Amino acid sequence: MPNVYALRDIPPEVSAYGMAKYSRSDAALRDTLIELSEEKAANFLNTFYFAYGHASIADLAHIPLAIEDISLLAAMTIVDEPLWDGQERSTRYQNFDHAPYYRPTAAPDSYDAAISELFALYRDLYDTCFAALSDKYPKPPEMKRGPYERTIKARTFDVARYALPLATLTSVGQITSARVLENQISRLLASPNAEIRDIAERMKIAVTDQAAFSLGQETDAPVAPTLIKYASPSPYQAHLADTIGAIAKTVLPVAAGSDVASSVDLTLASGDPTTDAIAMALYEFYPMSYRMIRHHVQNLDHSLRQDIVATLFADRGPHDEWPRFMRNGSLYFDLTMDVGAFRDFNRHRRLTKVVPALALSQGFTHPSMLSELAPDFPYQKRLEAYYAKLGSATPTMAPYLLPLAHSRRALFVMDLAEACYLIELRSRSAGHFSYRTLAWEMYRALDQHMPEIARHIRVTPATEFDPFER
Repeated sequence: MPNVYALRDIPPEVSAYGMAKYSRSDAALRDTLIELSEEKAANFLNTFYFAYGHASIADLAHIPLAIEDISLLAAMTIVDEPLWDGQERSTRYQNFDHAPYYRPTAAPDSYDAAISELFALYRDLYDTCFAALSDKYPKPPEMKRGPYERTIKARTFDVARYALPLATLTSVGQITSARVLENQISRLLASPNAEIRDIAERMKIAVTDQAAFSLGQETDAPVAPTLIKYASPSPYQAHLADTIGAIAKTVLPVAAGSDVASSVDLTLASGDPTTDAIAMALYEFYPMSYRMIRHHVQNLDHSLRQDIVATLFADRGPHDEWPRFMRNGSLYFDLTMDVGAFRDFNRHRRLTKVVPALALSQGFTHPSMLSELAPDFPYQKRLEAYYAKLGSATPTMAPYLLPLAHSRRALFVMDLAEACYLIELRSRSAGHFSYRTLAWEMYRALDQHMPEIARHIRVTPATEFDPFER
């Protein structure tokens, strides 16, 4: 019968090591964790995470982190991380009157005067609105005084917060995987903002060198000394803004104020993800509506569009993720594969899957490598005979009797960035030949429709194979 148990008080790296061993050991997680030490975890991670590039191991280590006494401005940048989970101090439920604020080095007295002026406005707004709301909405007889005042205060803060300076100090609590945290720190270290770079350095130190806070047994050990230690600024991210800004000035007309009448302008996908990706890249760094930017991009000469794409990816390093402007468009990959390959594809998260139920009529696949190694092996004949017997199995029993060779279809809907990532990851020589073939065919399909994007995918051709790479 299933054996299910929860874990607690396990250091994140030890937990990641223990769970990662599922792929290379038949031991129970409880037994693995009892046998483990943090030193063994570090040795394992140095080998498989850094040397062999098994970055998914870092997804198994989840790290709670408190980031306190930072500006509202910095908090917006920290929170702006895909796959991020956390909370920030709410400006709707907490009073920020006389709150401390971030003061850049060598800020003039006028900086403090401006902050004081905004806080004075904050207090005035609060006093005025609290009185007005209390008069307009008196306490209902059935409502207690405490809940009533909290509600009125929250409504008051909704107005008063308009005067809060972005220098106001706030706090953020987050829980992310080690992989997300490493990407986050690398992104923040590349920021042109000194406060954000300082926060990133402190985040790295807090995880790799500083003793973690614990409600349990006191410890001097950092929470994740190994997984985050190589987080460093991303030159690609740092230079991308300048690159895109220069492109925008070259290919777009001079922007003159707002070119949309409404605060909401719905623009549907163009049908060409490449156009949308270029337009999204330019939108972040040019003061013009997305609708107008895309209109200009659509009218660009094809060779110029190719040059723009090439420029956007020219400096992408070996560990840089696909940029955010590539997370656009819906690509519908209708894949037919064996169940073994599906198990690996099914682990991808940043996509939508529609998967029909397993059906006996879908048949089974033939492993291509078997044809090379043992062409005379009666694989086809034996599985055909096996499948012939499955016809008598009940509908509830039959799926359990299907082999991993069984064929199934699945519709994977993803954006450009996820498609490129999946192709790069699953086409590697160390991967299973079944999903390597799928990844290569996905690449060929993209190359047919979007060659200017496909040429920047670091795909490993299906013909390239190193039997000793794992």
